[in-house]
Amino acid sequence: MDPERPVRSPIEPVNEREPVPVPRSQVTVKTVLTICCTVVGVVAAIYLLIHGIVTITLSVTAVLLAVAFNHGVERLERWGLRRPLAIGVVMSVVLGAIVGASFLIIPPTVAQVRDLVDRLPELNERMHQTQLFQWLDARFRIDQRLGSLGTGNTGLLQWAVNPAMRLLGGLVTGAGAFLTVLFLVVFMLAYGGRVVRGVLAESLPAHRQRYERVLGKVYHSVGGYLSGLAIIGVVNAVFASLFLAIIGVPFFLPLGILSGLGSLIPLLGATLAGFVLCLVALASGGPLEAVVVFVYVCCYQQFENHVLAPVIYKRTVELNPLVTLLGILLFAELAGVLGAFLAVPVVGACQIVIRELLLLRRERLNLPLKGDVAEQLEKRGLRRPPFWRRPRHA
Repeated sequence: MDPERPVRSPIEPVNEREPVPVPRSQVTVKTVLTICCTVVGVVAAIYLLIHGIVTITLSVTAVLLAVAFNHGVERLERWGLRRPLAIGVVMSVVLGAIVGASFLIIPPTVAQVRDLVDRLPELNERMHQTQLFQWLDARFRIDQRLGSLGTGNTGLLQWAVNPAMRLLGGLVTGAGAFLTVLFLVVFMLAYGGRVVRGVLAESLPAHRQRYERVLGKVYHSVGGYLSGLAIIGVVNAVFASLFLAIIGVPFFLPLGILSGLGSLIPLLGATLAGFVLCLVALASGGPLEAVVVFVYVCCYQQFENHVLAPVIYKRTVELNPLVTLLGILLFAELAGVLGAFLAVPVVGACQIVIRELLLLRRERLNLPLKGDVAEQLEKRGLRRPPFWRRPRHA
């Protein structure tokens, strides 16, 4: 460049015929298309989430069950069975257990439920005559709040005694959901491993080990949680049925099954099931029997929380009770009872992913894996000053 030649400003015209050069815009067509596609994708995802909540719920249920059953399939593979045969054996055992339990439990349960429905007016009248109900009704007007339970065409009892069409629709929907989940579980057991390995093969070698570690932790924690949850539910149902039968509470079989199902929903399920047990005991046997059932529920909950659950869940992920409760409420609002059941394993998987992200952040900052981040940065002189002490721009 000639030092004697004057340099013109970019905003001055080169001559009278040439216009002033305009700076190039930073917003390109590609940027506009990217923003539009992102907005459309987010809207489509929200639409699918709202209108496909049933499909998403069934898919997540199938994934969790496949993870739980895959532990048994892998054990059979270690014993020398080929994977297709191992999948067939596991699914046959599961279906056989369901069919066998149905033939043993469903007929007497249906008979007791029918007897319970027939005796609802009598139990309702006896409950109204107890001193505890009269004391609560005098102070809180429970009878007016609940309405007429045994009389009238619009009462709650009439709604519960004549549920033929509602029950039929529920059975058809439940059978369809069961078959859908069953086929999804079989296909996931057969082809899910290939999909996961294919996705991991496309990842960078530097990140593949971390991805495999995260998936392994999620796999073991979810599988262990679901297996332990099934054991706890069965133990709760057996103990509750035996105890109610010993003290003479009627309808002990459906109440025991209800108590076992309550264990499938942490924190809230056991409390609601215990309340129903005490209510039926109060209506059928009086206050003394209700107190006995209440004492049993409290004692069993202590045994389950402090003895049974720690032994079964010792290798699974540990969740904060507040996080668990918030997750249950959120998923219950999205997918009902099934969502409350799926809340703990989903929240546990999210917790594992968040922990790995925090560990990755520590590794990038060259910090120890444990300890307070601010203290470690302050020791190394890398702590960022508060905003009121930061230098301002001139």
